[in-house]
Amino acid sequence: MGSARRSRPDVEIERVKKQKLDEHDHGSLVHEISVYQDELLAQNDALRHAQSALEETHDQFVELYDFAPTGYLTLDPEGVIRRCNLTASAFLGRSRQTLYGLPLLGFILRQSRGQYMDFLRRCRAGDGAEVCVELTLQTSDGRRDVNFVCRPRRQDQREYFTSIIDVTERKEIERERARTAREHSALANRLLAAIDEERQRIARNLHDDVGQQLTAIRMMFESAIRAAGPTAAPQLRSVQQMVEHLDRRLHLVATELRPPELDLGLVPAVEQFVRRWSVAIDIPAVFDVRKIGDDDVLPEIATHLYRIVQEALNNVAKHAAARCVSVRLERRVGNIVLIVKDDGRGFDLERTRTESSPLGLIGMRERAQLIGGRLRIRTAPNQGTSICVYLLSPPPARAEPER
Repeated sequence: MGSARRSRPDVEIERVKKQKLDEHDHGSLVHEISVYQDELLAQNDALRHAQSALEETHDQFVELYDFAPTGYLTLDPEGVIRRCNLTASAFLGRSRQTLYGLPLLGFILRQSRGQYMDFLRRCRAGDGAEVCVELTLQTSDGRRDVNFVCRPRRQDQREYFTSIIDVTERKEIERERARTAREHSALANRLLAAIDEERQRIARNLHDDVGQQLTAIRMMFESAIRAAGPTAAPQLRSVQQMVEHLDRRLHLVATELRPPELDLGLVPAVEQFVRRWSVAIDIPAVFDVRKIGDDDVLPEIATHLYRIVQEALNNVAKHAAARCVSVRLERRVGNIVLIVKDDGRGFDLERTRTESSPLGLIGMRERAQLIGGRLRIRTAPNQGTSICVYLLSPPPARAEPER
């Protein structure tokens, strides 16, 4: 009886404790649910913001895609249009719904279809590299020159996102520039021919008129020296030497204007000019020719190369203060090369590019371009100068002959 009475309070205590524990667990559970509810609300708000941002980004992408200045197409491996933007739709002159499912080949002119099929083949190769091709399309504005640029998707080789870049105006500008360049080249050729004709006329006048008069004066001095006494003879002989020197310079000028040796070929003409120039200017000059015969250079090409040698050596005489000069004409692999080199004072090449170039350099460069060659100048102050002309052999086109 005593133990039962003692257990009743214990049971009550246990019941009260259990009730308190249940009330505590219930409060904790309510608190946790409240926290979870707040987190869910915050997550819902974040999801709504993310969805709103995603929709805004999607709208921006659609606007950028549809109204981009460049036309965009998505093609399948057979070249069928799956998607396109509004710019491409307007460019092709069809609505997007009409274009979907159509092969792009129908818009490509016949002469460009082979290039287009090769473009698709390279896209299907699937190496992930950018593929470009230039084609002619039939568009709403007529025939247009375009560039197709495609970079296949690595994750999906069944779709090719392709941009259409209209290059019609650029091609027209390039054709106009090419036409202008051809006209400029023809005009320069005619101008050089007219200059050479005038040179030939002046050379004939110098030889027939001034040259004959100098010869007569020299003969008169010889007679005067023989008739003069011992006191007057040395003075007359000094004047005679001046006349002889003037006669040699006149002969050099006349041959520079129109060298008759050019009728024999480029090699003998340059060789004789270099020798006469060396004697007249009193500067040692060496001419070296390698692997080139007289028939290897067309006459009209030979005239331009000869004039370049003339101008280069004249520049040496006027400006270089050189002690020696070398002229080399040789055949290299695929090229004929002309090099005129001196050990003179040189000059600042960059300065001539920023300022107005000397007329001599301009003339040599234009002559090289007229015969399909390239002129390169290597020089520096106090380090001499090299004038190099590289000419394709055989030349790419026949230049209009100079007279």
